Amino acid sequence: GADEAKYAEIARSARVRSMSVSEDGLYAQDKVMELSQVPAYPRSVDSFENIICHIGVGGFHRSHEAMYINQLLLQADANGNTDPTGRWAIVGIGLMPWDNRMREALEAQDCCYTLVTRSPAGSKAQVIGSIVDFVYAPEDRKACVERLASPQCKIVSLTVTEKGYCLNVDNELDVNNALVAHDLATPDEPQSAVGLIVAALKLRRERGVPAFTVLSCDNLPGNGHLSQLMTMAYLKALGDADLQAWVEANGKFVNTMVDRITPITKPEHIDLVKVDYGVDDKWPVIAEDYAQWVVEDQFVNGIRPDLESAGVLVVPDVHPYELMKLRLLNAGHSALSYVSYLCGHRFVDAAMKDPKVTSYLMGVFAEHTSTLSPVPGVDIPDYIATLIARFSNPYIKDTVQRLAEDGSMKLVTTMRDPAVENLKAGNSTDMFSFTVATWIRYLVGTDENGDVIEIKDPAGADAGLLTMAKEICHAGEPGSTGPGNVSAPTDKALLAQFVTKVFGTEAGSSDQIVDGIFAVLVDICTMGTAARLQSYMDSKA
Repeated sequence: GADEAKYAEIARSARVRSMSVSEDGLYAQDKVMELSQVPAYPRSVDSFENIICHIGVGGFHRSHEAMYINQLLLQADANGNTDPTGRWAIVGIGLMPWDNRMREALEAQDCCYTLVTRSPAGSKAQVIGSIVDFVYAPEDRKACVERLASPQCKIVSLTVTEKGYCLNVDNELDVNNALVAHDLATPDEPQSAVGLIVAALKLRRERGVPAFTVLSCDNLPGNGHLSQLMTMAYLKALGDADLQAWVEANGKFVNTMVDRITPITKPEHIDLVKVDYGVDDKWPVIAEDYAQWVVEDQFVNGIRPDLESAGVLVVPDVHPYELMKLRLLNAGHSALSYVSYLCGHRFVDAAMKDPKVTSYLMGVFAEHTSTLSPVPGVDIPDYIATLIARFSNPYIKDTVQRLAEDGSMKLVTTMRDPAVENLKAGNSTDMFSFTVATWIRYLVGTDENGDVIEIKDPAGADAGLLTMAKEICHAGEPGSTGPGNVSAPTDKALLAQFVTKVFGTEAGSSDQIVDGIFAVLVDICTMGTAARLQSYMDSKA
């Protein structure tokens, strides 16, 4: 069909560039770079016709969207194009008190910063100059609203994390959220992202300025739909029917798929930038050398940067790409975290050197690949090979424990639907059962040596999952002599209750799934995870 042809053309023109960051403007590791060597293009706010106001400037935004916009500015500069028409830059918006640290760091450096990409092929550093101003909302809420209301602002992008959308588990606006409640009562001085967006849209409508496009860059499925949900629900709660109708008719909320592993900047990263590049940067960004951005082509009046020129995939429908990432990268991260931790690994790259872990991970990928439709322009086996290489990158030092956080939410998002689909299709769900079994064992709160595990899963704790996991594995009970003072589970009904509570009735009422989890738990609570993984490997040999 027409869409398929369009996808094929998109794939031909942008596939290669989307899979690895262009090296234009990058510096070799042995070349000392001074902070004065900032991008040569004009950076005053008024030298740009179009501004993206970005809410939530953190490490990921600076390694991803800001990097892509910087690439476009470098290209325009190399071509001698300094005409404000068509030029785009970013104004950072800090909504929260903790954003003041970022404001101070950026303002001290004229909003420039160093982005270092690290991989086995070497490290490269680049000064990013696409953020040209920073507005700290707590200092002057109304001035911040005015910035978004300005005709110069064509796009409002977001990285505010799942919490920043202020939606409850049913994807309804949480009107009892402190920020939302404040904004509904005092809409002209908003504290939440949605309050700020709506206050600015209200002024734009009153002044005859077109609506801006809302571009979510959060790592959430259907992020554009979530942005639209929160905005329309807030408008309804506000009771402004005319504004609600105007936004419905004129606003655009774009779905995107974002991908780049970006660890939290640590003191040693600041030292690395100073020693290796001679740059005294208050808050540099360290990232892997891979980046991908897939954007739905749904912008107000079609006004947007020429993202394709920077290697972005601009497509009619993000969903196939999103599903691929969710069910392979994100599911892979969660799946390997619990197995790896219980096998004694603390860093992801170290875990990837363990053939038992990689064999298991490939099993998860195989089980999930059967649930994916073809993804335009992407070869799934190639994508999986890229994931293995990325997870194995020794220069990123991602921790297993970071990947293990919030399992009660992540496993539902990344692994439940493939398991249910495989169940209905009569396919194996063995790897889902294996992952859930290791997660339950992890939730016991002690590893196989009896050392305490710091569990970071507030939702899981609130739901009583940690207590249930201990009961299932007989943790600390007399006679529990398995690795880490557990013993083989005996209460399958309690396990089924746990599975139902987390994953819903379809999974919890399935003998195939519950029996599978039970069998793996019996083994790992008796012989340990590494031995159980070895027997899995042997069965595949």
